[in-house]
Amino acid sequence: MSITPYQYQLLTQTLASIRPNFHGFCTSWYNQIQHYDLRMQIPTNVGQLIIWEHQIFDFVQNCVMRIPQQSNLLHYLQKQRCTLLFMGTSEKDISVLLFTFTATLKSHLGRHFTTAAKNAWNKALLLIENMLRFELFKKTNIVGLQEFKRAQQQAN
Repeated sequence: MSITPYQYQLLTQTLASIRPNFHGFCTSWYNQIQHYDLRMQIPTNVGQLIIWEHQIFDFVQNCVMRIPQQSNLLHYLQKQRCTLLFMGTSEKDISVLLFTFTATLKSHLGRHFTTAAKNAWNKALLLIENMLRFELFKKTNIVGLQEFKRAQQQAN
């Protein structure tokens, strides 16, 4: 799964749009996250939240920058592995964080969050989610050819 140059442009444009008020974006995102029972530890005091916001922006920006070269993205996510595990991140947490991130984008960008932009973010976040699931939990949605053939033979 790859991102087209147009989709990459949409990702960078929407990220640039939310950057000036990323604090407001994170406040909305944080409020949405509170509706879910996450296992991972998310800061609760204001000072820690501000630091977390900067870390989140750096993380998102680094992921978006590396999406065209998926091997670079995977290498970056491998470097983030220890931090994410230390925070107690679960598979469910990843899904919730990415779902609420998209919902917050829609809320903050309004009509500027076009169908094309939504599709670009959905594709990018699915790619990131799959890589994180593999790196953190060694789970993948990719079925090897041999495994597929075995399953087909057993079904017949």
